[in-house]
Amino acid sequence: MDKSAFLDAMNITRWLSADKPLKPYLVLHDLDADLSDQMFIHDVLRLLNVDIDQCEFDCEMIKGPQVIWDMRKTKVRPRVAWVVSAPLTDLHALVYEKRHLWQQISQHLDKTQQLSKGETHEQH
Repeated sequence: MDKSAFLDAMNITRWLSADKPLKPYLVLHDLDADLSDQMFIHDVLRLLNVDIDQCEFDCEMIKGPQVIWDMRKTKVRPRVAWVVSAPLTDLHALVYEKRHLWQQISQHLDKTQQLSKGETHEQH
């Protein structure tokens, strides 16, 4: 049995070292693998204007960082991620999943631009 699944089933929370600073962003996924070397991940994060070094990758929510991308097969509410997609394997195989992800990225960027325009108008 996967150690993380066992701890989750027992409702045991994991501790985080206080001396290790948390990264500001979180990418949720199902794979028990390092996703930071995936070029597709780099591309999506770059489109979201986020550096991969600012991201934690985990299979479950962590208190603190902002969830920017949830690509887990089973989605959990509340959905607080900037973008929500199918798991990475499905994204590579299914064109409509990539299209849906791109639409969300585009909407997020539009929203971000509108917010930044509103801030500049308030300053003048």
